[in-house]
Amino acid sequence: MKKILLTTILAALTFSCSQDFLDKAPNETASQAQIQDLAESSPEALLALNVGQLGATNTFLYEFSTNGGNIHDDFGLMSIGLGLDLMSTDMNMSVNHWFGRYYNYTGRQEISRITDMVWNFYYRIITDTNAIITQIPQTATDPDLLSVLGRAEALRGMAYMNLIRLYGDGTRGIPLHSQDVSIPGRAPQADVYQQALEDLTRAYTHLANYSRPNKTEIDQNIVAGLLARLHLDMGDYGNAITMATQARNGVALMSNAEQLDGFDDISNPEWMWGADVTTATSTIYASFFSHIGNLNPGYAGLLNVYKNIDKNLYDQISATDNRLNWFDGPGNGLPMYANTKFIDATFFEGDYVYMRGAEMYLIEAEARALSGDDGGAAQTLFNLISTRDASYTLSTNTGATLLDEIRTHKRVEMWGEGLAFYDMKRWNVGLNRDYAGTNHPAFGRFNFAAGANELTFQIPEDEINANTDISQSDQNPL
Repeated sequence: MKKILLTTILAALTFSCSQDFLDKAPNETASQAQIQDLAESSPEALLALNVGQLGATNTFLYEFSTNGGNIHDDFGLMSIGLGLDLMSTDMNMSVNHWFGRYYNYTGRQEISRITDMVWNFYYRIITDTNAIITQIPQTATDPDLLSVLGRAEALRGMAYMNLIRLYGDGTRGIPLHSQDVSIPGRAPQADVYQQALEDLTRAYTHLANYSRPNKTEIDQNIVAGLLARLHLDMGDYGNAITMATQARNGVALMSNAEQLDGFDDISNPEWMWGADVTTATSTIYASFFSHIGNLNPGYAGLLNVYKNIDKNLYDQISATDNRLNWFDGPGNGLPMYANTKFIDATFFEGDYVYMRGAEMYLIEAEARALSGDDGGAAQTLFNLISTRDASYTLSTNTGATLLDEIRTHKRVEMWGEGLAFYDMKRWNVGLNRDYAGTNHPAFGRFNFAAGANELTFQIPEDEINANTDISQSDQNPL
């Protein structure tokens, strides 16, 4: 009987991983009763079905050509993060090359392969994690099963969070598919945020007793970090503080020397979650360091497609701040403002950072400031920035001025780590590249007001053509 049931569920899992999964009801082949029976009587068999898929999903986060077509600005989570940073005020590129469609804002348009890639990347994660989540009952008690379930829920929650940040228009959201609901059209934005919150909250519970083997895996503290991001987005500042504090528990801040290590090694004590890139998994020229490492033999270094800090932001960095060395172009034979933060010490085997401790300090500081706790916000900010700038003193700013100080430090600290565009939208500030003395090149030198249509991605044309529940009238404005 168990062998027959195992075969049945394997068939269900295979079916669930197909391209059509998002349009199907979960568990069409194996009933929940059968899955529950297997979870209780033979959890190791159910575990075997899902652990391989979870590993494949983790690898997918940094694969090359996630959307097909051998496109060199498509290498998973870090490629999207770099592209979005190039949509912010804070980063520019010297030459219109790979990632140029992000920088000049044509990539967000419905006909672009960029919006198609971003949409499909996150929905592939949702598809794959749905295939896992629907095979493990929420009532399961086996700790190994719960660890797989929790990590799958965390990835799905992250995917929905990032999708709604990009495609939500304030009211209308995106297609929503989980074990509980299937809305193939534009679900309300609030419902998508709620799904992300439920996923991450469940993941937090399910990972309570999980001890991960290394930093490439998600554990409860990483989920706390994702929840801190989400709570800040949703305006729940008390929970943002709680989760940010827990997330960084036991994480040491970098020394001055470690701050200049090139951000290429997952063993850095401040890194919380990332990818350990090896010779076997390196994507060579289609990789993060190829595009951002101005001193590396990739597109940035060989073709001079430099990634640079915005002049206005650079000018706000204190002369005694160690982070000024992240942008020492002339001292390294590069143009002014060229970044030297990211340097791969190996040949395209630099590791990828998805989350680190400094972000959690900055989330806590911002949430405290937004809650009216200026003293707590200033102290949290000091605890971080004093490790970057020995001359930094406890801020006496209050209110909006303190909030601006915190946000400026976040823009500097997290430069190039994929957060700037999300923050720009959350802070409701516009794009500011066309100003006196700007270092932004002509092909990206323009401004957009806060809340402009351009700051929201359009749904891919392919999705509108294929999905009968989304029509052109449902599209975000150009």
